[in-house]
Amino acid sequence: MDVQKEALRIVKLIDKQLMSYLEDGKPEKLMKAVRHYPEAGGKKLRPVLAYVVAQAVRRQGKRAIPFGCALEIIHNFTLIHDDMIDEDPVRRGRPAVHVLFDIPTAVIAGDAMFARGYEVISETKTSPVILNRLYKLTSRTVWLIAEGQQMDFDFETAKTVSPDEYLEMVEKKTAVLFSCAAEGAAIIACGTPSQIWNMREYGRMLGIAFQIWDDVLGVTGDEKTLGKPIGSDIRNGKRTLIMVHALSQLEKRGNKRRKEALLAALGNENATQEEVTRAIDVLKQLGSIDYASKIAIDYAEKAKRSLRCLKNSREKEFLSSLVDFAVGRAH
Repeated sequence: MDVQKEALRIVKLIDKQLMSYLEDGKPEKLMKAVRHYPEAGGKKLRPVLAYVVAQAVRRQGKRAIPFGCALEIIHNFTLIHDDMIDEDPVRRGRPAVHVLFDIPTAVIAGDAMFARGYEVISETKTSPVILNRLYKLTSRTVWLIAEGQQMDFDFETAKTVSPDEYLEMVEKKTAVLFSCAAEGAAIIACGTPSQIWNMREYGRMLGIAFQIWDDVLGVTGDEKTLGKPIGSDIRNGKRTLIMVHALSQLEKRGNKRRKEALLAALGNENATQEEVTRAIDVLKQLGSIDYASKIAIDYAEKAKRSLRCLKNSREKEFLSSLVDFAVGRAH
């Protein structure tokens, strides 16, 4: 299956409805800021996931679209705030919201999107009991995202970060929204307890694999494809799984030259491209990029195993192919 072509078809099905939720409001400057990231494209994996899971469970994909759109709006709210925290100037090949507009407008736009996301959930055609369950699930998810974001920020100045701590951070910051999309869609489709649990696990494993692979692309990818500068995580001092492994290896091996090359760029906003390139070379030499890639593939396999609760269908095939795409995007 051509997962990108199929995902694009689903995005076209969802996109008009998603943007309709972001049209009503003023002043215009605020609404332009609100629409800036959704209009830029992006994979929109969370609403795609919600639609496909609901289809796979009980052919209820259309019913899950408002919920998926709500999660996409909430996701974009977190991106706006994330870019301000990291001081990233570019997102999806466009100027970041706080750069194109200003920091106050970016803060307000994020807050507005958070509120609109919850409003959109109410448009899900389902029973009050299930709607209440969706609100609770989403609220818990957003809380965990906040925990993950704080952990991510704190890690930048931490002396040491363990692989387990990194994986906990990634699960909270990134994977819980994938998990929420899949679990919520299974709930909307009135899936069995086994299907609901397994779809939650599918989303969780997919999200962790996706983020680790994103970290890999952050040091090995193409800037144009990635939509942000290569090595920006290094300049921002991010303790990705790659960096956690590299620092651990340097502590064990005591290679002064490599350590100096890595620390010259790590957390240095003014690091030259040459310094960043040298740091990436050290990550390659230590086997840290290969280490993280293997972990991502392991989580991808676990995600696939969670699909056994579903009957064979085109949607199940898509969910399996989506995992391969998540950890197979080009370097």
